[in-house]
Amino acid sequence: KRTSQERVKRHLDPLPAGYFYNGTQFVNFFGDKTDFHPLMDQFMNDYVEEANQEIERYNRELEQQEYHDLFEQKS
Repeated sequence: KRTSQERVKRHLDPLPAGYFYNGTQFVNFFGDKTDFHPLMDQFMNDYVEEANQEIERYNRELEQQEYHDLFEQKS
């Protein structure tokens, strides 16, 4: 779901040279049409990198917390 939100959010980001948006689709210099922004792969890579950084931050926070095993037998 977040990817489709990301797609809508980045929908009107600046286009690379040779592309225009006709109001419905992205069209390149050769007339090829696509429903997705031509830089969508880069947008997705950026999103994955950002999500991974958030996960790493969360995991570091977990590692810093003290952990007690509820099933550990006390001597």
